[in-house]
Amino acid sequence: MDDYREDMAYQHTKQLTQWYRFIGSEGEEKARRYIYGQFTGLGIECKREPFKCSDFQAKYVLRLGLPILGAILVLAAYFYMQNLIIPSLIIAGSLLACVPLINIFTSGTDFGSSLGTKYQTENLIGYMKARNPTPKRTVYIISHYDTKSQTFRLLFRISLYIIGLIGGITIILLISIGGIIYLITTNVLNIGIIVFYGAIITCVCLGLLFFNRTGNKSVGATDNAAAVGVQIAIIRNLLDFPPENTDVYFLSTSAEEIGLFGALAFIKQHETELNKDFTYFLNYDVIGGKGKIILHTKYGLPPKSTSKEINNLLFKIAKEKNLDVGTQYMPTGAMADHFPILKRGFKTTWIQTGDRKVTTKIHSPKDNMDLITKEGLRNAIILGFEFIQEIDKKP
Repeated sequence: MDDYREDMAYQHTKQLTQWYRFIGSEGEEKARRYIYGQFTGLGIECKREPFKCSDFQAKYVLRLGLPILGAILVLAAYFYMQNLIIPSLIIAGSLLACVPLINIFTSGTDFGSSLGTKYQTENLIGYMKARNPTPKRTVYIISHYDTKSQTFRLLFRISLYIIGLIGGITIILLISIGGIIYLITTNVLNIGIIVFYGAIITCVCLGLLFFNRTGNKSVGATDNAAAVGVQIAIIRNLLDFPPENTDVYFLSTSAEEIGLFGALAFIKQHETELNKDFTYFLNYDVIGGKGKIILHTKYGLPPKSTSKEINNLLFKIAKEKNLDVGTQYMPTGAMADHFPILKRGFKTTWIQTGDRKVTTKIHSPKDNMDLITKEGLRNAIILGFEFIQEIDKKP
C-alpha cells in the first residue's frame, strides 16, 4: 500500500489543535465531540464510557509529597553526619519503604480520587469487528486526547525526577550500609559529608517540582492530537482492508495528563473480559514529529519491560518498510496510558515518533503544528496498520 492517508491524519491533527484540551475545559469537550463524530462518520461503532477522577495526585501527592520526602532525606543525612547513626538508619529505612509508592503513583492508581478538584469526563471506544464471527485476536490502538501545559520543559522535569529518585535511593543505601556496619562493628563509616550534600542536591531537585505548575496553554499537537489523527487514518485504511480474524478497537482516553485516569478506568472496567494471551495494546503518545520512531521498551525502577512479542513484530515491520526505529528506557518522570495496562499483565508497548527537539517542546505553547511532519504521521500509521495485518495472519 502506497498511500497510508497521512494527509488525512494531518488535517485531523490540525483541527484538534484549534482547542486547548485540559480536562474539564471547553476545548476538551469539543475535541471529544469531534472524535466521536469522526469515528461514527467513518461508519464504525463508538461507545462512550464516562468516568470520574481528580487532580489530587498530580497537584498534591507528587508536587508536595516528593519535596517533603527530600526534606526528610536531608534530616536523615544530617543525623548521620552528626554520628546519630540509629535515628538516621530508622529514617532511611522508612524512606526506602516509600520507593514502591512512587512506582504505584506513576503507574496509574485512583488513590485520592475523592479529594482535590473533581472531573467528569469520557473515554471513547471505536471498534471494528472481524469479518469472521469467531475472531482469534483483539488489537487496541490507544491515544489520549487531553492536553496540559507546565512551567518546566518535559526533559528538565524528567531530569529532576531521575536525579531526585536515583540520588535519593543512593543516599538511602549509603546510610543503610553505614548503619549496618555500625551495628555490627560500632565503627562509623566516614561518609557523613558525602551523604549530607548529596541529600541537599536531591532535595533541591525534588523541591523544584513544587514550582512545576499545570495549566491549559498547550494545544498538544504531538501530545497528543496527532495520535488521534493517526487513529482516524488507520480506521479509514482498515475499511479498505478489513481484518478477517481480529477485532480492532480504537481507545481514545482523557485525563491521561493528570494521572492516566482514562486508561485506568478502561482497564478496571474491561480487564476480566479480555484474554491476556490474545489481546494487544499499542499506545501512541508524542506522535508526528521529525525523527526516528521510538519504542519505549522499559519503564520504572526497577525496570518493567513492555511486550517483546509486540516490539519484535514492530521491528520486523519497520525493517520491511525501511523505517528508522530506536528504543528508549524511561526510568521515571513521565507517564503514559499503557502503564496501568502493562501493570495488569497485558501485552502492550508505547510508540513515539519524533526526536529530542520535539520532546523539549511538549507541555508548552510550542507543541503546535510547526512540529508535525507528514513523514512522522505516515510512520506511525504504517506501524499500527501493518501490525494489525500481521496479527490477523497469525494462525
